[in-house]
Amino acid sequence: MSHEEIAIALGVPRSTLEKHFEYELSVGAYRKRLEAIDAMHVAARAGNVAAQKAYLALTPRAAITPLPKPEAAPKGDGKKATAQAASVAAHVGTDWETLLTPPATQQ
Repeated sequence: MSHEEIAIALGVPRSTLEKHFEYELSVGAYRKRLEAIDAMHVAARAGNVAAQKAYLALTPRAAITPLPKPEAAPKGDGKKATAQAASVAAHVGTDWETLLTPPATQQ
């Protein structure tokens, strides 16, 4: 309810309501919202799919860091050639590097 509606329901002027019940008016709405969100969370955990969807819609999401843009392949090279070139050094920097890189020959 708006402050005006509450004042009318109680039969007092809005200024009197806001003067004497400032704390209740400012905190009351947040408490009721918290109670509703808590009830929605309980229902969601109990398996209520509608409550799960509504609860997730209220939950803020973490910002996702965008992936870097892949380097463009030179003109004329298709997907297959690009994939083949990338596969040549795919093992570098992994545990497979020591297994797949031939040992240096001594002369």
